[in-house]
Amino acid sequence: MSLEEVLEEAYKLVTPTPEEEKKVAEVASNVKGLVARWVEERGVRAEVQVLGSSARGTWLPGQRDIDIFIVLEDRSIKPEEVVESLSKFLDVVGVSWGLRFAQHPYLTVFIDGYEVDVVPCYKISPGERPITAADRSPLHHQFLMQRMTQQQRQDVRLLKLFLKAIGVYGAEIKVEGFSGYLAELLVVYYGSFLDVLKAASKWRPYRTFISFQEVKTKFRAPLVVVDPVDSSRNAAAAVSLTSMSTFILAARRFLKRPSMSYFRPTVGKLVQPLHVVEVVFPYPAEPPDIVWGKYKRLGRALFNWIRECGFRVYRWGVESDEKSYVSLVYVLETAVLPPYVLHKGPPVYDDAVDKFVEKYVGEDVVGPFVQGSRVYVIKRRKYTQIADCIKAKLGGGEYVVKLGEYSGELVRKNPWIT
Repeated sequence: MSLEEVLEEAYKLVTPTPEEEKKVAEVASNVKGLVARWVEERGVRAEVQVLGSSARGTWLPGQRDIDIFIVLEDRSIKPEEVVESLSKFLDVVGVSWGLRFAQHPYLTVFIDGYEVDVVPCYKISPGERPITAADRSPLHHQFLMQRMTQQQRQDVRLLKLFLKAIGVYGAEIKVEGFSGYLAELLVVYYGSFLDVLKAASKWRPYRTFISFQEVKTKFRAPLVVVDPVDSSRNAAAAVSLTSMSTFILAARRFLKRPSMSYFRPTVGKLVQPLHVVEVVFPYPAEPPDIVWGKYKRLGRALFNWIRECGFRVYRWGVESDEKSYVSLVYVLETAVLPPYVLHKGPPVYDDAVDKFVEKYVGEDVVGPFVQGSRVYVIKRRKYTQIADCIKAKLGGGEYVVKLGEYSGELVRKNPWIT
């Protein structure tokens, strides 16, 4: 398919039906009305606004989340108080809800198969320092609505689907990728979906700086996109080096060889045999961002320890269904090591050589012996089985070590590169 044919087909995928657009508007209006009723009955000085992609027409077909903000004018009211009072009101009117946490708590209302986030924030003026992270949202909406054309709204949708297909859509810790707001900013800045890809194909990590106006603020991040409503914030702060690099590669490959595979998230072909070990934990009763952050840190520490044990790790990652389990996955060269290893010491002319020799002279090793200019020993490994290495690091606990049963994303052929 030519580039024009691919884009024509892809635009169809991101265009909601009139029925779906009507339903999204209806659900947003209904929940907004409920929240406005609570505001009026409680006498709260606040404005209720529908914000985010559902308000700007940049949501993807099938998306079931809507954002409604309670923009507080009275700063003596705490977000926690709003959430507590509103939740009681929703109970009275018989609407299902759930409590969520970001910088402060907010509510998710469940209605007609949609999840509507109701978020309290404070009203701030352009350039004013926000009190909570949510306070910028009305200003984000105002900035984008003044600049986005109808075609750019479609291009944002296309960019979101592209990012989703290559696995880097979402600013949450699980993904460490591109937020919807960041996708909108990129399209507005560069002009179109294709122009974003053309620019991204030439990006360089830690050397890409995007700003809508001249600013003096400095950031240290793989990708910097200065938030146009708050110059002290990098709107791309969540984007990891891996996510940015993945997008650069995808942009380069798509422009060279366009394909619908960049718009249809699929599972890649399984590549076997590979040595894989999984460390599976029960899912803790904590918010997803906390869980992903905790287990990514644990996964990194265990990765370093496994290498210290002498195992070569090709690739590793964290996976979870966010309900029942969290799994640390390591793709290995081998799961069993030989009992002995050659251990390299310092050069014979180095002052550290005496300490090395004295350490091993009385040990059960072959050597110390000289080979070339260095001293070596052949010593027995402490761990030859990967499971023993892992258990030595983690100790006792509620986890299971699995070998050779894994068939997830880390051992599959990339499904979108063409």
